[in-house]
Amino acid sequence: MALKLRTSSSFRAVAATSQILHEYHVTTLQPAVPNTIWWWVRKIGYYTLTKPKPRAQDWIIVLDESVKLGPGKLLVLLGIRESDIDFSRPLRYTDMKPLWISASSQWNGDFIRDLLTRLEGQLGHITYAVGDYGSDIKKGVREAGIPHIHDMTHHIALLLKHLYEKDSAYQYVTTQFAQIRQRFQHTVAAPLLPPKPRAHSRYHDLQPLAAYGQQVLTYLRHPADATRSDAAFREAVSWVEHYQEFFTELQEVTALVRGIERPVKHYGLSSATVTQCAQGLPPAITEKGRRFKFDMLVYLHTTLDVTRVLEELVCTSDILESAFGKYTTYLSCNPMSGITDLALCIAAFTSSLELSELAEALEQTRQHDVRQWARVFIGPTVSQQRRQAFSD
Repeated sequence: MALKLRTSSSFRAVAATSQILHEYHVTTLQPAVPNTIWWWVRKIGYYTLTKPKPRAQDWIIVLDESVKLGPGKLLVLLGIRESDIDFSRPLRYTDMKPLWISASSQWNGDFIRDLLTRLEGQLGHITYAVGDYGSDIKKGVREAGIPHIHDMTHHIALLLKHLYEKDSAYQYVTTQFAQIRQRFQHTVAAPLLPPKPRAHSRYHDLQPLAAYGQQVLTYLRHPADATRSDAAFREAVSWVEHYQEFFTELQEVTALVRGIERPVKHYGLSSATVTQCAQGLPPAITEKGRRFKFDMLVYLHTTLDVTRVLEELVCTSDILESAFGKYTTYLSCNPMSGITDLALCIAAFTSSLELSELAEALEQTRQHDVRQWARVFIGPTVSQQRRQAFSD
């Protein structure tokens, strides 16, 4: 199970690996088929999700909605006790406890408020919640009376969007690069094509764009080589030389993003990491660099005062975003599936995978339990709705 839950191997790859290990007598266990591993993941996830959590007064929750998968979104809440956090490293899956997984076509603040109130009654006291400032999450957390830490990753993405969404140079550069990708993707210049922007949160990761601009500037400084047959491409990107200041500015902003993200996400938000960001970063030269640096330092100082009690805070939901990414990879082989009971894999990621826990999970969890959970918390899948619509 570690091969499936700790790597990106597919169900068929894990089954094939178990067959190879069995053939070479590496293990005495019988090889598993993909469907068996498929059920193991669900059972471990169900067991981990429904396992009673200890009551305490220092719970911290991380919550977020997935991007739309089929007709719905997945709402997931993970929790960790403040006393269990190791601020010498980033959070790991096994640090977290799955508290809630459910799908819906639309969430609202009232539901999230009621959910948080019920969870607090079961868990004890929720010290604060980490999540984005989406209207539903923001309203639900506020009305539940829980301090809300705005996820650092989302905040950075919003700042960058504010800086570049209407920037004429950014719009021109990205439009030109899109046309270059389309024009030269099937030519000898294909290895030189610009990076494709992310489908979601494209403003958060501008580093590839900044790096490519500098690479093109270096490329244009080299004399043309007639043997490489890239004259057409060289002419198509010649305009980049007139945008050297833009790429210098973009490179400075992305360097500031990395310089702030690394200490805060690794060691948590504290007075020490705020001081490190304020004093350790080089002076910003460009206007956008200065604006971004100022806004981020304001965010760090104001976020540190949200609880007014704790000296160190978790301020990122990256652990949950990573789980969503792995879950989406699990679904990538079947685009018609949408959200299914395989969402239990998010809870399974948090399992310690100790033999005693795995044995208990597989022995105590029935397939009927998983199916019943899916009917209540997931509902009919896209494939089920399709079969129902086209059935006799």
